[in-house]
Amino acid sequence: VPESHRRGQELFQFFDAVFPGQVKRAEILLNATELTRLINKRQSLIEKFENIYAESAYERKMYNQMKENAGNNKKICCFHKTLKKPEDPTTRIGKSMFCCGKKVVKALPYYTAEINNLSRKVSQEYKRVTYEQIAVEDTNENKEAFHHAAAAAQKFITGKGGDLKCDTGFLEFTNLTTKQSAVQCNITGSTGYMVTTSAPDPRDILWENATVEKQSIIVKRAQCGLLLLVGTLFWLLLVGSITSISNLEELREKGVLPQDFLVDKDSFWYDLVQGYIPVIILELIMLVVPFILRIIATKFIRLKTHSEIDQFVYKWHFGYRITNLVSIIVRQQVLKTLSLFFTNPRSTIDYLTGSIASSSQFFLNNMLISAGTETLFELSQITKICRHFIRHQFVTIEATSKRQLERMREPISLEWGEKVPMFIFALLVATMYSAIVPIVMGSCALYFFIAAKVYTHQALFIYAQPYEGGGKLMYQLNRSVLGIVYISIMFFAAIIYLQGAEIFAVGIFLVVMLLITFIVDRRITTTFVNPSTTLAMTNARIIDEETNAIKERSRLYREFRDAKKRKRREENEENSRRNNYLPAGTLPTLSESNSFESNGLGPSAGIESDEGLRRRHHTTRSSGDEDDMDMGNKTIEFYLYRQPQLNKELWETGPRID
Repeated sequence: VPESHRRGQELFQFFDAVFPGQVKRAEILLNATELTRLINKRQSLIEKFENIYAESAYERKMYNQMKENAGNNKKICCFHKTLKKPEDPTTRIGKSMFCCGKKVVKALPYYTAEINNLSRKVSQEYKRVTYEQIAVEDTNENKEAFHHAAAAAQKFITGKGGDLKCDTGFLEFTNLTTKQSAVQCNITGSTGYMVTTSAPDPRDILWENATVEKQSIIVKRAQCGLLLLVGTLFWLLLVGSITSISNLEELREKGVLPQDFLVDKDSFWYDLVQGYIPVIILELIMLVVPFILRIIATKFIRLKTHSEIDQFVYKWHFGYRITNLVSIIVRQQVLKTLSLFFTNPRSTIDYLTGSIASSSQFFLNNMLISAGTETLFELSQITKICRHFIRHQFVTIEATSKRQLERMREPISLEWGEKVPMFIFALLVATMYSAIVPIVMGSCALYFFIAAKVYTHQALFIYAQPYEGGGKLMYQLNRSVLGIVYISIMFFAAIIYLQGAEIFAVGIFLVVMLLITFIVDRRITTTFVNPSTTLAMTNARIIDEETNAIKERSRLYREFRDAKKRKRREENEENSRRNNYLPAGTLPTLSESNSFESNGLGPSAGIESDEGLRRRHHTTRSSGDEDDMDMGNKTIEFYLYRQPQLNKELWETGPRID
């Protein structure tokens, strides 16, 4: 959204002019940094209060039980000790770096006062943000140059501007056809101006990054891409150093290892060090890579959705897996390989083919360890079991807050960017070695067989996806698989050429297979990929017609139901008048009738119109929560795509205590 339209009113007017009468809502996200900070601080204090309260309640409960047992002369482990009443929990406050310089206060009253104080500040800041959001004046025009420079520096560091507004907003249309028109059409005729995309799943949005400027994300993504690409060169050296452990003879010749170290090649320790230790070390290091990539995408680039972060992690995780493959094949002979490539290309092919064949043992061990250790480690969920064991055995589950228990019971999500690259790497290894070392392909097949069983079980019973990413990762997965097919064709052509086949026959094979693969690739793109990126206008129109038909049926049903209720109520009133008929001499006087009705005992005591009930409910809510009222005296309603810090219905204003 350009600078001139970064308010909900201007954005609504612009799109309402393009699509008259079809725009339902327009909202610009707000850089409510201070409000977010206050809410996060209050949430942190609430959780501290709950943890301390749970521990204190458990101590009091145990004291009362021990006191009761002692009074009943029951044997307990500390019967001969003096029962000591638990003291109120305390905490240290102050800005001193040392504990001795901080003041000790009672924890629960202190946190209660702080939470109440922060709640008042949150309400004031929310009111200020709300009033500033709907203000007509633009206060950004008369800022000093220093303020502009400070805002520019802040935008470079955090990706967010110094003012309240940002370049991201949400539009809601009255029908799906108009929405697809806004997404697929060129709105203004210029690039980078009013760029529209389909709104992601609200659970997919990383709200703390939602207000980051798009230009900042583009620049930081390019910077990280360049740094990670350069980092692959250093990664080659690291992986080469690790894989060099698998050649003990060469290490002894270079003097790295003593001459008498593991001389017996038939011993168990020789096979362990040379065959499995490098593989285990490399896999342990690869466990850290997705974690680092996720931090980069979340904290530095500050991508706005979890699905974008998953794609970023998948892309570079798979890239570093490919770097592992190249490093293991070349085995620290990069310069030699490059010199051979420029002097004698055929010798380069011979050298690389020999390196690939000699590296087969490493990949065989890698696949066997992945099929056994990694999949069983995934199936056991040992890290979560250890966490629960520590909580139950050492922390005591009864001294844990309700919030912590709920978090322990939450299912974990399947991170595709962390799991899928290993599958694609196994597919790449299988295709490369299928022609020269078929046993490696057998180990890859064993890995896929066991992994399919394990991850099917995990997907059904362990994992639960917290959001819908729209299948965006499948596009990258499609390109990765087809890229592996192209590589395998060229590698197989090189193998049959080295086996003495005529170059003409090799050329025919290469051209035909690449052409067939390209045709299949294009067919997949045109049949599945391109149509799935957007929703067809005809389908959008069909969905709109079905939605309108459902709404019309619902309206007719409500009218029928209301008419039936109204008719039944009229019949009841008519029967009541007939049953309650009294002669004129037995009717109460006017003063008596007024006194009955004033005391709520008359015939209209329990009768109130629906409009009156709504008015009374609205008045009660408005008087109890004045912050929900804006300057136009209208209640600010809940909106799914509004930032959580601006949706008051989502706030937690106090601890949850049983």
